Amino acid sequence: MDRNRNASLFVMVLALGVALSACGSGSVSTSRAHIAPSPAGVSGLQLARLDSLTNYAFTRIASNSGASFTATGKVHNPTDWEIHTISPAVTTYDVGGHGYAVTLGQVIHVSFNTPEGVGNLEGEYSFAEQLVGYTHVTGIKITQAGSCSVAGANGTIYHVQSPGADTPILSEAATACVSNGSGALLSYTSGITGGSAANAAHVAGSSNRFTVTAIGGVGPIVVPKASSTTTIPNVPSSLDTLPRLPTGFPAEVPTPPGKILSSTQISSTKWYLQLNEKSSSALAQYARQLQSKGFSVTSSTNTAGSDIEVLSKGSIQILLEQLSLSGQGVVLAVTVTSGG
Repeated sequence: MDRNRNASLFVMVLALGVALSACGSGSVSTSRAHIAPSPAGVSGLQLARLDSLTNYAFTRIASNSGASFTATGKVHNPTDWEIHTISPAVTTYDVGGHGYAVTLGQVIHVSFNTPEGVGNLEGEYSFAEQLVGYTHVTGIKITQAGSCSVAGANGTIYHVQSPGADTPILSEAATACVSNGSGALLSYTSGITGGSAANAAHVAGSSNRFTVTAIGGVGPIVVPKASSTTTIPNVPSSLDTLPRLPTGFPAEVPTPPGKILSSTQISSTKWYLQLNEKSSSALAQYARQLQSKGFSVTSSTNTAGSDIEVLSKGSIQILLEQLSLSGQGVVLAVTVTSGG
């Protein structure tokens, strides 16, 4: 397999979260495609132009194996932005090159893996880099495929398709809307449609979507402040107060480690537990215990102060969310869903 193709698959696997609910307010409209063969179709795809937006808002969505992850962001400039994830509820900030995260109402100082934090942002630059990467893969076909309109800006659609000969190994497809004026990337959708390599990595059917929802109006980002109220995101309002497993908790799911702080049976097929943990490796240890019982990891990700993992076995899916707070220990949230 082409080295750049391997890199493309690796980027897709990393970008998958627990993954996404809705694509935001940016709309994409298309007209009947006018197909132009490569290389003419790639002449306008330059990273500096694709990543030229400032003062914009966006939505990022990833999905895999029925799980979904959604993030929304606001970007003033490359070192002045914020991004919010819904589950777990974590907001990450880059304020003048200094990283912060707000989770459970607390402010945590974070260090970014890249100087500008673009890897943490996963905004326009990350997806523009993926699109440009395709232009260097032998056999990839890129065509212009009509017009589009996103966040009030008109653009041209670019369609990316892996060569048919590679389909048994890895089949990929992507669609981008690129601004006619600035050359900026306005939307990008990519997915792995099949192939033996994708099936082996459990990413067949996975997808990523980036959509600009607003251009302009995003002012300088300010340093976040701690909230006076600490809450757990997505926790049902009526929780049992006794430290025990919720009613009807599936017997085939081993009891999670730690002290049960609260639990509830959300429905006849869904249960929720919140536990206080002594070790930051609690999620990893419980995931290994589940795997020893026949569960398989379908997706995983981590953000500032949190780790997320989804495991499944038959009709049962388990979502693990761990939040590590400096000086306040570790909270593990376990959501179990049974298909019947």
